Amino acid sequence: MDALRYAEPAGLVVDAETLLDLWHRRASLSETEMGRISVLVRRALHSYYPSELRSLPEDKEELISQFIFSRVLRLDPDHAVSHASPESAPSTAYALCAYFRRYLIDCLRSASHQHNVSIEMDGMAAELDAHTHAIDDPIESVLAEHGLNEVRVRLAARTFIDALDDADRIILAGSLGSRCDRKGGLKRVADEYQVPSYHYRARKLGVTMRKTATSADFTVTKIGCWLIGVLGVAIVMENRDAILVLLNLLALEANA
Repeated sequence: MDALRYAEPAGLVVDAETLLDLWHRRASLSETEMGRISVLVRRALHSYYPSELRSLPEDKEELISQFIFSRVLRLDPDHAVSHASPESAPSTAYALCAYFRRYLIDCLRSASHQHNVSIEMDGMAAELDAHTHAIDDPIESVLAEHGLNEVRVRLAARTFIDALDDADRIILAGSLGSRCDRKGGLKRVADEYQVPSYHYRARKLGVTMRKTATSADFTVTKIGCWLIGVLGVAIVMENRDAILVLLNLLALEANA
């Protein structure tokens, strides 16, 4: 779990400037540029597995191709007008994931897919309406899958940080927060603030782990216990996106 300081999951990093430029010009892209934006979208969606995929007959790669053709490049005449306005062009992997999930929900709503969905239709409609509200904000979309929202998480993060002792707060800020980019890394921060046994403290906190550590090792750290016990998010690969969002919100509170 050394990757706790990732801004976005590995493999989901998006060249924001390039994506925004191509997205705004997507009505008049060259073939090369079409290929470029397609690669960016596929890279962002590579590790994203929303629950809606289980209810659709097509495999994920086919749905991504349809999404690019219909919603990104807007080559499908039946969907010539995008749901997203130019001002809301996605600049992060999370935003692209939210747009893809909106497309999947539209697929579930369409008559051509409904006969393949073997669930009670009233319940499906209610669930889809709830999803529609959540995916307007990509962060809320990720959190909503776990019954969370940004306000609740940030309050929980503040409570967690307030309960730490001064040394752990310094280590948290030196690893995830405002001091994490200082030259010399965590060691320099620990030396500057005279934090004893900072290696041990960092591992107990959960901001650094041994190279041989597993997810089970992370679950017993202070941050791991917070994720599981307070927020109810299991430390498993399927929850990777949510965990990284939660850690980013924890970092924001550490800055405060």
